[in-house]
Amino acid sequence: MPGVSTFVLLTNFLEENLVTSCLGPCLELIAGSHLCGRDLQMKKITLEGGIEVRTFAPSKDFNPLKATPAQLVANGFPTMPDDPKLRERYVRVWNRIKGRFNYVEPTFRVNSDRVHGPRKGLAAERGQISYNWSGGVVGVPGGQAFNLVLSDWTIPGVATPTNPQTGQGEPGWHYCASWVGIDGDLGSTDVFQAGVESEVFGTLNGHGETHVTYPWWEWAPLPEVRITNFSVHPGDRILVILCANEGHGPTTQGTAFMANLTTGQYMSFAMNAPSGTRLIGNCAEWIVERPEVRGVTSPLADYGEIIFDYCVAGTDGGLVVNADSGDTIQMTAGQGIISVGELISPQNLVDCTYVPADPLGGGGQ
Repeated sequence: MPGVSTFVLLTNFLEENLVTSCLGPCLELIAGSHLCGRDLQMKKITLEGGIEVRTFAPSKDFNPLKATPAQLVANGFPTMPDDPKLRERYVRVWNRIKGRFNYVEPTFRVNSDRVHGPRKGLAAERGQISYNWSGGVVGVPGGQAFNLVLSDWTIPGVATPTNPQTGQGEPGWHYCASWVGIDGDLGSTDVFQAGVESEVFGTLNGHGETHVTYPWWEWAPLPEVRITNFSVHPGDRILVILCANEGHGPTTQGTAFMANLTTGQYMSFAMNAPSGTRLIGNCAEWIVERPEVRGVTSPLADYGEIIFDYCVAGTDGGLVVNADSGDTIQMTAGQGIISVGELISPQNLVDCTYVPADPLGGGGQ
C-alpha cells in the first residue's frame, strides 16, 4: 500500500480487527512522540555469545488513557504526547480500540554464520555506491542524534536470478534482507537494525525452489539474531520500529517493535549494545541488503521491488526527519548495478528494485 501512511494503515487495521493495547507504542510513535527513555519491567534472556535480550507482555486490562506516567512506564507504554493536537489524536485512536491484539512473546536463536552490519562501499558524486546495501539513508541534523526509525513494507517473494547464458535460475542459495536501522553509514561503524530475511535455493535444472522467510534483528558487530516464533510470509505487511532508550547522545540500549499487519501478530523486546559499542545516531536507513554468510558477501536473490512506506526517523532533540531528504544507495556487483535505491517525494517512500543480469555483460552478479 505505497503512499498510505503507517498511521492510516494501523488505524484501519485496528478498526477492522479490534486490537488493543500492544499497539500503543506504535500509535504514539506515529502520532509524533518518542519511544525513548523507558525502563521496562522485562524478562531477561542471555543468548549465545552473551547477547542480552529482554521481553515483556503488557497487562491485558491496562488502560493507557487512565494511567499515570509511572503506570505507563511500568506496563511498557510510552508517555502521552505533550502537544495538544497530538494528544487529542492519541486519545481519539485509543477510544476506538475495544478488542485485543495478538501479542507474541518472542523467542530467539543466534545465527552466528550470518552478519548484516554497516554499508560497504564508497560515496558517489550523487548518492552512494555499495557492495551490500541499496535503499535510502539520511544524516542527522547538527548537534543531535537519531534515536528512532520506522517504516512498513510488503515482504517480497524472492526467486533465484536468471542466468543470462542459460535462461534458467542460478543454482544455490540467494539472499535478500529488508530492514530499517540506525547508524552503519556516513562514518559510523555500529548499526542497530531489524527486518526480514528472504532466502531461496535454486536447483541445477531451475525447478523446485526452496524458500525461507523469517524476522531478525542485529546490533553489529554481533551476528544476526533470528526470531523463531513470529510468523511471516511473502506478501505480509510488516511494520518495524527501532528506538534508542537513553536520553541524549550515544546510547547502549535499544527497543524493537515489530507487527505483522496482515496476521495481527505483534512483539516488542529490548537489548543492550555489544560490549564496547555505542549507538552514535548519526544516520538512519531503509535498506535491501545481501548479507554476509559464512564470511562471504552472499549472492542477491531476485526480490522484484520493495517499497518502504512512511520512512521517518526521529532525533533526541525532537525533530522528525523524512527519508526523502537524504541520499540514495545503489548496490553493485561485478561490472554493474544489481539493486537500485530511489527516494520518492512527497510520499516519503524508499523504493528498491532488483536489476536482472544483462546478457551482454552490462550488469548483474
